Formats: sequence, structure tokens, C-alpha cells
Amino acid sequence: MRKLFKFIFVFVVLFLSISSYSQLSNTLYFNDYNPRQHWLNPSFRPEGKFYVGMPALSTIAVGGGNSRLTFEDIFQNVTVNGEKKTVLFFDKNADSEGYENFLKKMKYNERIFASYRLHLLEFGFRIKEKGYATFGLSNRLESMVVLPNEVFGLVFEGMENEPYDWNLDKLSTDATLFTELALGYSHRINDKLEVGGKFKYLYGHANLHTKLNDVTVTSGPDEWVVKGDASIHAAMPGLTVRSTDEGRIDGVDMDVDPVLMAKPQGHGIAFDLGATYRPLPELKVSASVIDLGFIRWKNNLSQVDKVGDFTFEGISYDINDDTTDYFDPYEEMLEEMFENNENPSAYTTGLKAQIHLAAEWAFWENRIGLGILSKTYIYHRNAWEEFLLTANFRPFKQISLSLGYGMFDGEWNNLSAGVNFNLGPVNLFVLADNIPFRYAKSGDATFPSNTRHARVNTGLAFVIGDRFKDKDKDGVEDKLDLCPNTLKGVQVDSKGCPLDSDKDGVADYLDKCANTPKEAIGKVDSVGCPLDSDGDGVADYLDQCANTPKEAIGKIDSVGCPLDSDGDGVADYLDKCANTPKEAIGKTDSVGCPLDSDGDGIYDYEDKCPNLAGVKDNSGCPEVKAEVKQLFKKALNGIQFASGKATIMKRSYPILNDVVKVMEENPTYNLSIVGHTDSSGDPEKNLKLSQDRAASVKDYLIMKGVDASRIRTDGKGDTEPVADNATVKGRTLNRRVAFEIEYME
Repeated sequence: MRKLFKFIFVFVVLFLSISSYSQLSNTLYFNDYNPRQHWLNPSFRPEGKFYVGMPALSTIAVGGGNSRLTFEDIFQNVTVNGEKKTVLFFDKNADSEGYENFLKKMKYNERIFASYRLHLLEFGFRIKEKGYATFGLSNRLESMVVLPNEVFGLVFEGMENEPYDWNLDKLSTDATLFTELALGYSHRINDKLEVGGKFKYLYGHANLHTKLNDVTVTSGPDEWVVKGDASIHAAMPGLTVRSTDEGRIDGVDMDVDPVLMAKPQGHGIAFDLGATYRPLPELKVSASVIDLGFIRWKNNLSQVDKVGDFTFEGISYDINDDTTDYFDPYEEMLEEMFENNENPSAYTTGLKAQIHLAAEWAFWENRIGLGILSKTYIYHRNAWEEFLLTANFRPFKQISLSLGYGMFDGEWNNLSAGVNFNLGPVNLFVLADNIPFRYAKSGDATFPSNTRHARVNTGLAFVIGDRFKDKDKDGVEDKLDLCPNTLKGVQVDSKGCPLDSDKDGVADYLDKCANTPKEAIGKVDSVGCPLDSDGDGVADYLDQCANTPKEAIGKIDSVGCPLDSDGDGVADYLDKCANTPKEAIGKTDSVGCPLDSDGDGIYDYEDKCPNLAGVKDNSGCPEVKAEVKQLFKKALNGIQFASGKATIMKRSYPILNDVVKVMEENPTYNLSIVGHTDSSGDPEKNLKLSQDRAASVKDYLIMKGVDASRIRTDGKGDTEPVADNATVKGRTLNRRVAFEIEYME
């Protein structure tokens, strides 16, 4: 039984794998002279004023393939008893590695796809200068069978192993026949950016769809148990599901009526979106999403649902009995597993969406281009990738060629080629992806041995206005050309005028300073370089100090202002005293030299008495009289206070009275009084005591007639000793009041 089941399974896989797969060829994406480019990206605008595709010949796409298997994965050429034969990979005469290689291939999900696409009618036309509208009517078939890798383990190993649970949730089947009406529009925003969109109305003819939820198969050598929910939906005229009295499936009748098939079983919509951007004249990048949509099925519905848990006890057969009908037992199993739903519900299916990301670098006046294309398919819960590198040759508008090398499902073994002809008003193209180069023979049939799928597209259309008059050969029709006498080889914009990429008013071919900043526009010279009116080396749009003097040229900063290296407010070209100290900033004259306001030879920034002539030894202030210095020295420790208090002892009054006399006789004097203590006691209390004692002295002097504004006090506590606090003498010296003269300006 196991051998027969394998045979049936491989036969189904091979049959479906050679079904038609009709996506448009990848090389079409880079064929600039083919008006059908917009089917892959709606922002692409056909060149002609108007084009029309011949009914049923506009675009035909055929091909075949699957995601994992090649012919040589399934069949092997062997010699049996001297005779050459082609056998299945699990045949007893086959190489044992064939079976192992097959299982390695099947470690991922296997997708078997079948598609058909025929463009019944299409046309497009230019709208004014920047717009292009397109219309298309096509008939399509999209089908997909996804076989999770668990299926292959179940088929080839399930009935020989101990019981094992196989998860089949990703198993799915979907086949849709529909007609598509598409209306598109692309628009050129500017010389760099084009955008486009397409709305599609979908007219559904027929559909077959499966839904699985938590479906598992517990396999063993004696039986299989199928658990979970599963249903099969169909929207198909002429399909009848017969039921037994118990509601089980009793058979299926199919009477295909073309008239009924033409009527709608469902309706839907889809969208295409795209954009193209040219960051450089030679580089074009683009992106698009196509077939983003769904169909809602409501008419001629059929539905069968799985009946609870189902146990399958296996099938016995004789492989040598040619009369055995191998499919009857499986048909009976399915009929027992499902029951007919008399009230089928409407359901929705999605299309196979595609995401395109591409870039092309063109050179030799766009005659040669190197392109790269990433195409991602999204279908239900599955996604897969194609990747293509191309060399595109466009020597003339009459003929263009594309050659590509691509990757499909992680394997780089696919060659693509395409040719496009523009013969007068006739446009004809032939494109092919994944061209097979290795073949194998089985009996009288020949198969590509190492190719999983291939595509061939061909089409015929008439293009009107493609061969427009272009006197200066700049690629812009004379009627639209605002600059009709462009020099040969000069790149132009959509209006036929020389490109001015930085918009500075100077064409690129004359512009010696490309990429002029926006701020400089309107401030450039005849060769496109930013103006520098004062010749200081800083362009006018950056120059914050216009009309720089000639003497300052070479001595300016980045914004065109004369340098002031020492920051004294006097420009270097005028500064006769360079390197002015920071302390002198704001205290310099008109030529940058430090001021000496009182003329005592000591600069103001060093002079504590800048408006009184003084001596250097007293920081620019007048020299303090010797008798005053002697008095302050005497007062240092001569001012006595009550112990631990700020109360002045009476014996200190004579000294303080002498200080009062000094202040009266010298009206330019200000007095600084600072109190100090020894280290005995708490430091915080000592600080407070020193401040209070200095304040007491100030109060006494004020009481004796000294103006309070001439006296400043402070207290340092025990922080500035002048002797050792460990001795009585030292502590005595540390308890002091210091007087210092400050001059009044």
C-alpha cells in the first residue's frame, strides 16, 4: 500500500507542476519601449501618445512550474538487465540517494501553482504633458496548492513509524477564474518623481477554496486519525454535491455550462500602486504593489465540512493487479470524512499580491542599463521571493534586448531574456524567464531536467505618436519642446530644456558648481558658482559681513567676517596688540590695545584703581601710608572681644578710634574688615562668630561717623589660620580682625 500511495502522490505533484504559470516576465520591468510596463508598475508611463493592444493578442503569458521539484528530483535514468529505463526516485532500482535528496528538498513547503492570463483588450493615452491613462480587460486563472513539509513525512514515513502527530494547517488549495477590468493613471510630479495607481474591478466566474483550522493527523502502522476543522468551498455553476440520507458525500457531478460560467459568482476589487524616482539622471529606482485585492463569492455556492475526528484504517491492494482502481478507496475515505452543508455561506478569497523593488543604472545616453529587481509574492499565509539581475540594451528605439540571471526560492539557476521590436507603429515582444538548458528523456517525452518553472510572454500592440518629430534629438517632441535647439548630448527635462538639477538658473552642461544650495539660488554667476561680491572667499549667501575691506581679505572667518583672533572686539587687520588677554576683553582701545585710563602704567584690566594713579605694588592703587599700615598691623590682634562673643572689649576702643580718624582724613579710602577665629569649638559656630565680630567693628565705626557704604565685612571662621592652633600663642594669633584699604573710584 505504501508504494502505491507514494506513486499516486508523486503523480499528482508532477501533473500539477507542469500546469500553466502566467505571471508577466520579470524582464518586462526594464523594457522602456514596451507600453505594457505599467502592468508591473502603474507609475511607468508608455512613450507613445496612444497605444492599443490587439484583442486576445495584446499580451499572452504561458509557462509552468513549482517551487521545489525538478524532473530529475522525481525520475532517474537506470539500467535494468541491460535495458535503460526511467524510474521514480523510490523505485527499488533507483539510487538510494534519490529518495534522500527528495526528502531534503521537501524540508520546506512545496507550492504548486497554475495560472493563465489573456489580455482581451488594452489601450492607453497621454493626458496633456504629465499624465497617462490606461485601460485593460483580461481573463485570468490563478491557482495555488500549498503542501507543507509535514505532508511529505506523512506520505513517505507515516504508516511505518510509531504514532506521530503531523500538523497540516498550512495545507491549502485555491483556484480562481475571473475577469479583470483595470483603470490606471500615472502622473509625472516633476523631472525626478512619477507616481501611479490602478483600480481593478474583479468579475468572478468560479472558485475552489479550502479552509483548515488546527488540522492534525496522528499516524501509525495500523491507522490514521484526522483531527481539527476543515471545509471545502466552491462557487461554481454546474457543480452538484450528492448526499446520503446521513448527510455524507455520495458523489460529485460536474456539468460545465459556458453560459452559466460567464455569469458572476462573485465580485471584488483590487489596487496597484507604484512610484518611480530619479535621484540622479542615470539612476532610476522604483517600487510597486500589484494585485492587492479580494473577491467575495455569493452565487452557486457549495460547501462540505469535515465530520469530527476521523479514523482511516488503511488500504490494501495488489500492485500486480492491473484491474485495481487505486483511487476508489481514497474517494470513499473523503466521502466518509466530509458531509454536505445544505446552507453554504458566502466567503472571501484574496489575490496573489506582488511587491516590486527595483533600480537601474543607465549610461551611454540610456542605451545600456544594469538593473536589479526584487519581487515578493504574498498569498494567504505564504510569501516567497524572486530576485533578478539584468543587463538591458537599448541601442535604438526600434529594438531593445534584456538578459537576466535570477534567483527563485534561494537558488541561482535561472536565465531570462527578452526582445522588444518597434516596427513603425507596431510593437511586438517576446520574453522568457527561467529558460531551461538541461533536458531529460522519458520514453518519447522530453522534459527540462533542472528547471522548476518557466514563463514565456508575447504580445502585439499598435503605438501612435511613438515616432514623434524631434528636430534637436533631445527626446522631447517638437510640439512640446520649449527649447527646440538643444545642443547634441545635453540632457533635458520633460519640456525639452537643458537640465538644471540644482535650479540655480544655469544648465547642468554649463554649471561648474553642481548642487548649488537653495540659499544661493539667485546669487550665482554665469557658470553656476555662488557669487562672492567682496572677494573675501566666502559666497554672498553665506557672507554675514558684506563689503569686506581689501585689507581684511585673507583674515576672515567662515561667515565672511574679519577675524578677531583674540576676541577683543577689534578685527585682526586693525589690531595693533594681538593676543589680548581674556581679562582685558572690553577694556581695549580702538586699535585693540589694553586701556590705561589713569596713566599710571598699569593696564585697566590689572588695575584695581583704574581711575586713580597708583603703584604696581598696590595693584595700581595709590600706596597706603606707612602709619596706616602700622595702625592696621596693631589692630590685627589688638581688637579684643568677650570670650565666645562679638562684644568689643573697651580696651580696643583707642585703636578703633584711630581707624575712624584715618577714614576721616582719607575720603578715597574704603575699608574691608574680615574676622577670624581659632579652631576651638564647632566650625559652623566659629564661622558665625567671625562674621558677627566683623559686623560689630563695622557698627562701632559707623557709630563714630564713618559712612556705612565705605565699609565691607566678611568672616572666615577658623579656615585661614596664621599660626598653629595647637599652642596657646598660636590660637591667640589666629583670633584676629584684619583691616585692608580699598579705594573709592
